[in-house]
Amino acid sequence: MLPYTEDDEAQGPIVPAGVHLAPLWRRALGLFVDQLLLSGLVIGGLVLSGTSASDAVDGTPAFWATMAFTLLGLVYETIGVWRWGRTLGKVLTGTRVVHVADGGSVAVSAAMIRSLVPAAFSVVPQVGVFLGFGVYLLAFFDLRRQGLHDKAAGTLVALNVR
Repeated sequence: MLPYTEDDEAQGPIVPAGVHLAPLWRRALGLFVDQLLLSGLVIGGLVLSGTSASDAVDGTPAFWATMAFTLLGLVYETIGVWRWGRTLGKVLTGTRVVHVADGGSVAVSAAMIRSLVPAAFSVVPQVGVFLGFGVYLLAFFDLRRQGLHDKAAGTLVALNVR
């Protein structure tokens, strides 16, 4: 886990919920770790199933790989945020997801909404990748560093300093 530093405090203002907001670089790194983990699992499944490289890019296996990645991501993110307030990527970057009002735990319904928003945008044919990035991009322009998924779920990403 990345240690909490005084620089993080300067970058992570305390909000009314009483938490220090996580710097955007920590959020991005945590997302990258989680996406890498999920991609490895899906690619590993394709390799174990004997799928050829060309079939994995265009064809039925590509469809099922996309479905597997989306469903695995939904389950992974929802359970991690609901049960522990974080995923493996968030553990490694020293961040956690909290309820916006009180800085407490996230309900299962909010964790599911938080997972569904980027997934729903990402599966739109041909523009999904850009829409998916847009969900997270909003955090760069928001005072509370909330992406669209955080706003929909009523969550914040905080430094794990408690």
